[in-house]
Amino acid sequence: MHSESHFANMNLSNYSEFYYKEFRFMIKNLVHHKDNIVTINETMNCLDAIEILEQHSLRNAPVVDATNTLYRGNIYRYHIYKYKFHHPDADLAQVKVTQFLKNTTRVVHENDTFYQLIFEIRDLPFIAVLDKENVFTGVIQHDVMINYLAQAWVADKSGYVLAIQTRGEKGELKKLARLVNRKADIQSAVTFEKTTYDTSTYLMVTLPEYLDVSSVRALVNDLTRRKYDVNVVTL
Repeated sequence: MHSESHFANMNLSNYSEFYYKEFRFMIKNLVHHKDNIVTINETMNCLDAIEILEQHSLRNAPVVDATNTLYRGNIYRYHIYKYKFHHPDADLAQVKVTQFLKNTTRVVHENDTFYQLIFEIRDLPFIAVLDKENVFTGVIQHDVMINYLAQAWVADKSGYVLAIQTRGEKGELKKLARLVNRKADIQSAVTFEKTTYDTSTYLMVTLPEYLDVSSVRALVNDLTRRKYDVNVVTL
C-alpha cells in the first residue's frame, strides 16, 4: 500500500503513468503465453479443428494466422457440431474454420486496466491478449481472473463480509473506514453504485477470520446507531 505522502508528491501525469504501469503488470501476470496454449491455424479445416479440440477437451480455442502473431477470433466446438447437425452430408474437411470465427473483437491489450479486462471477458472462457503492436501474446482464462480476485480480496482468510448501504455524503467512505477500523482491520473493500437492477449504493468490506462474533456485533450495532443499514455474511 502506498502512503498518502507518496501520492501527494506525484503530479497528475506521473500518477497516471504509475496507475497504468501497475495495471499493465497485473494483466501480464495473468496471461497464459501463446506458446503454452493450444491454438488453431486459420488455414485449418473444421475436421482438423474438431480433432484438436476433442483431443485436448477444449470448448474453444483461439484462431491465429500462419505466423502465430495475429489473432483472428475464437472457434467453438458447439458451432462446428451445430453445423454438422443441420448439414449431415457436409464434409468438415472442406469447411474452413474461418467460417465459424467468433469474438473477433473481444480482446484486451497488455496496457489495459483491470476494469477493461472484467468488462471485456464477461461470459468468455478466456480472452485474447494483444501487445501495443496488436500482436497476439496469449490469453487470460476466466477462472484465472476469478482466482486472482479471490486472492486479492483475501477470500481464504476472511471471516465476515459487511455490506453497508451508503448515502452518498462527502467523505463518507473515509468516515466508514475509520468506524470499521475501530473494531477490526479491513482486509479489502469495494464500492457499488446504484444500478438498474434495483440495487442500492453500498460499501462491501471483508473482515479477518480471527475476529470474534462479539466484535462484529458491536461494529454492526455502532453502524446501525448511525442510521446505516448493514448486512453481515459469515464466510
